[in-house]
Amino acid sequence: MVKAARDIMSREVVTVGPDATVKEMAQVMVDNRIRCLPVVDDDGRVLGVVDEEDLVHQDAKIHFPTFIHFLESYIMLPTSLKRFEKELRQAVGATAADVMEKDFQSVDPLESVEDIATLMVDRDLEYVLVIDEDRLEGVVTRADILRTLAGG
Repeated sequence: MVKAARDIMSREVVTVGPDATVKEMAQVMVDNRIRCLPVVDDDGRVLGVVDEEDLVHQDAKIHFPTFIHFLESYIMLPTSLKRFEKELRQAVGATAADVMEKDFQSVDPLESVEDIATLMVDRDLEYVLVIDEDRLEGVVTRADILRTLAGG
């Protein structure tokens, strides 16, 4: 029998609303020993996810965009601008809505463990959200994959 996300996911997922403060989110992560916090609306729809890295940016230095001088003008490198905008948003953000990643990785509850493991390795992911019809069903972490490999 092929195991799916629903068979190995953590169902008791700690979440926050979009108005949660950075301090509140940090405390929730510490208290629950978790590395990510899905951000959900009042109806339970996933809006984004905040992980440790997003909160650490609050204390990190911002890398300013790289400019190239070319033909008497300055050209800003697009990837540099995108990074700058993300870092600035995270550095000044006060709520989950400000710092959350809206482009997060998710899988269907019926996705096979093999496909999830491949996705996590290919994209160097620590976790994936399990979502069914925009609603959070659970989270699959690397630890869940390891437990499955060990026969647990």
